[in-house]
Amino acid sequence: MIEKFPSKGTSVLVTRDMCDMNNHMNVVYYQHIFEDGCHNFYQEMGFSNDYFNDGFSSFTLESNIRYLKELLEGEKGTPYFRLIKINSKLIHYAGIIVDESGNVSSFSEHVLAHVDMNLRKTSEMPDNLIASLKSMLEEHNSTGPIDFELRLDIK
Repeated sequence: MIEKFPSKGTSVLVTRDMCDMNNHMNVVYYQHIFEDGCHNFYQEMGFSNDYFNDGFSSFTLESNIRYLKELLEGEKGTPYFRLIKINSKLIHYAGIIVDESGNVSSFSEHVLAHVDMNLRKTSEMPDNLIASLKSMLEEHNSTGPIDFELRLDIK
């Protein structure tokens, strides 16, 4: 499964304060792991500090998380990401959180909009970013289809 999500994120050890009354990681922390663990993936997509300094960014328009297997205190979860689809203004990607035994504990999908921060509006991505994303998409697609039904989509 991991091989179909080529971008590895930052691992997180589940601590007691992350657990709820059911003694497993509270749902809010899955989002934290996806959000905090995607920095390398965003860099790989081209959203670097230089890009932000040039006045561009991305905003999340929609996300969907499925909770498949609980993570317990003392277990480590590692996020992995994969580009799913792009167009001139939008990016659709997915992620999984995997425990140390290789079990997928969560699957997420996200749709991002490319934003011109001077206007604070969705805008078309520059040609060089589109070319880079197309190359990344081709690389990610070469790993084969993912084993999850997608609930989000872009045209």
